[in-house]
Amino acid sequence: MTRAQAEKEETLYDRKDEAYFSYYSMLTHQAQMLQDAVRTSTYQNAIVLHPSSFEDKVVMDVGAGNGILSLFAIQAGAKVVYAVEAAGVVACLHRLVDAAAPEDDDAPNAWVRDKLAIVHSRIEDVTPQKLTASLPKKIQAEEGKVDTLVSECLGVLLVHERMCESYIDARDRFLRPEGAMFPRTGSLCFSLLSDARLWSEVHARGEWWNTENFYGVNLTPFLDASRKEAFMSPVIGCFSPSHVVGARTDPVTAAYMCPDDVVSRYLVDFSSISMEELREFDVPVAWDCVEEPVVVHGLGAWFDLSFLQAGEEYKNDTNGTMTTSPFAPATHWAQVRMLFTEPLALNRGQRVLGTLHFKVNESRSYDIQGTFHVPLDDGLPLFTRTAFWKLDKQTYSWETTGPV
Repeated sequence: MTRAQAEKEETLYDRKDEAYFSYYSMLTHQAQMLQDAVRTSTYQNAIVLHPSSFEDKVVMDVGAGNGILSLFAIQAGAKVVYAVEAAGVVACLHRLVDAAAPEDDDAPNAWVRDKLAIVHSRIEDVTPQKLTASLPKKIQAEEGKVDTLVSECLGVLLVHERMCESYIDARDRFLRPEGAMFPRTGSLCFSLLSDARLWSEVHARGEWWNTENFYGVNLTPFLDASRKEAFMSPVIGCFSPSHVVGARTDPVTAAYMCPDDVVSRYLVDFSSISMEELREFDVPVAWDCVEEPVVVHGLGAWFDLSFLQAGEEYKNDTNGTMTTSPFAPATHWAQVRMLFTEPLALNRGQRVLGTLHFKVNESRSYDIQGTFHVPLDDGLPLFTRTAFWKLDKQTYSWETTGPV
């Protein structure tokens, strides 16, 4: 069987995923991710600063893409790395391996020789036999078992694209007991958001259909649907931390700070979460950050990552953490703004409590149902807001100014 025939056989995935994998086959998009210095440097630091998880270990890179994490693992001393990728970008990885193959120390990336095993497949379709068949001839490894998993399985707000499920599938089927995972945990982060300009833009988008004479046509029958569509679409893009309710400014540096009561967090532990828990879950939220009267137009959302392994203590950011928050340098994931159809007016000292219900949908994403209330002193709700967002129905709005 030729390599072309083998690759064709190994790329059997659902038709609905074709557009998804085609997108990740584009080198333009791969370059965008590589050029995200926060993303790339954080992963490199996390890998090279954990030598016990990589030196002479068998590693699997889930959704390897351009292979950068696989290459970092080899730089950290991995015995062999399985680079598992369904998209056509693996053809470029094969070229990299072929260029390093000649017994010549001056060959490009000669240090990759006999270290990288490319598996052109979705992880869900990988078998232990397929892994063994991909191994370089000089490498021996136990069939179907790896010591360490690495993955950049992350979409907008961590869970969009549902690649985290592939990461969990690899953990359940291939990772040895007590094996290491990079990243090990992720946190969904939510703040109250005050952004009158953006709310007005989204509101106007829905209200455009509120006209009775558009070239002689009455468009108002579309109005209810357009309003719902406008507000159910999360807005993706970097925004200033000045929009985060409760954010404060450091009197010395004039930089925005993010006190603990500004953000509600929900931990996703990749080392223990079940597939069912990942596909549907509730996020309780609570904010006690209202220091003056404010109009809340929705939620700001982002995610944090930790590469710290079990029992390891945090030292500094290079030890293995990353944030995509508006209080930090921008990443290609940006942030998410989820707007209410009706803004929420709060007085000083009022609290906001609620729940966000996440449930997977058929568009490689999640539907999010939100319920929020402002309690009185006796705990009863003063008033309630409900909201519904489809994380896959994204629109975009990027502010020209970032964090101060």
